[in-house]
Formats: sequence, C-alpha cells, structure tokens
Amino acid sequence: MRGAGRVVFVLALAIDAAAWGHENRDPEKPAAPAGIESESFALSARPSLNVIAPAPDFALRDPAGKVVRLSEARGHVVLVAFIYTACTTACPILGHQMAVLQKRLKGEKLLPGRVKLFSVTVDPARDSAAVLARYASGLGADPAGWGFLRESAEALAPVLRAYQDWTRAMPDGEIDHPARLYLIDADGRIREIYSLAFFDPRQALIDIRALAGAAR
Repeated sequence: MRGAGRVVFVLALAIDAAAWGHENRDPEKPAAPAGIESESFALSARPSLNVIAPAPDFALRDPAGKVVRLSEARGHVVLVAFIYTACTTACPILGHQMAVLQKRLKGEKLLPGRVKLFSVTVDPARDSAAVLARYASGLGADPAGWGFLRESAEALAPVLRAYQDWTRAMPDGEIDHPARLYLIDADGRIREIYSLAFFDPRQALIDIRALAGAAR
C-alpha cells in the first residue's frame, strides 16, 4: 500500500482511535479561557496530542475563486471543519463555536499569524461561492484567518474520501455526514480529531495553544 491510499487507510484507523481518546481525556477542569463560554465540560489542561497521521493535502477554492492548498498553510496550526450552509442542526452550532474560537485566537494574536481555520462545504450543489461568502460574513469570519472553501462535486469527492468523510441526502433536505474537525500541526500532521458531539472551543483553544507553542 503506497501514497494516498496508505494515508487514507492509516487515517481510517486513526479516526476511531482518536475519537475514543478524545472522549476519554483525563478529566481535568481548568478555568475556561476568557471570552469563551464557561458551561461545565471536562477539559484537559495538559493535552496529549499524539501524531495520528499525515493530513491529506487538498486544493479547494474560496468564494473569490482563489485556489487554497492545505500545504500552503505549513508553519500554521490548522483546524479543518466539514460543514454545509443549509444545515439546521449541527452546523449552526459548530459555526458559532468556530466564531467564538476565532475571537479568542485573534485576541491572543494567534490568528492569522500562527493559526488558520478552514470550513469546507460538503454540499457544493447548494453552496455556491456567493452563498458561502454570505454564510462566512454572517459568522463574522475574518478571511485572513478563517477560509470557507468549496469545489465541484467531482473535485471534492477525493478530498472527502481522504478525510474519511461521506454524505447521505436525507428526505428533509438535510445531509447526514460525520461532522468531524481535524486539528493539524505546523508540520502538516493530524494531532486531534474532534467529533461535533464532543467539540468544545475551550478545549480546542488549549490544544491549539499547545501546538502553536511547540512550533515556536
């Protein structure tokens, strides 16, 4: 097994292991960082962010049509989320959480200098460039540090496969998909895989701080 095929295979195994590991972090509860909601959640002040797998590269387009490659973000800690704008369940929650995280990262001057966020639509048929631009604007996304990306269904398919993502159209117009987020270090390696059910922007901030500090 070689090349991209090996990366996909390794990533497939890693997703299950990382999801289990995230749910079973040591239950330490440091104070929530200022500016992020303080509801009760088990946080790890000293996260163990082992290398999971190389992050598959991608080349997608922002709403202006510019090609954005993940490999161009080397040297930055990157958080990649898979979303779609017509979602009425998980994605609006995630969008709010990402906006809170962006605010805190900017306040600490980590974004865009050391950290980048990417939201990749899994619904290119409905998420045109204009729709995606409006959605990003509604969340207050700073394009310098938080990119919203799309491609044609054909060009997007290998990216979804590489990240073990899938979509299933539902009768009500919603799209069933894994809703995972990938935390990638400055060397292009996946260090954490969050499921939306267990994603907390406070923990993400702690994890990002740890990786950004290690990259200095």
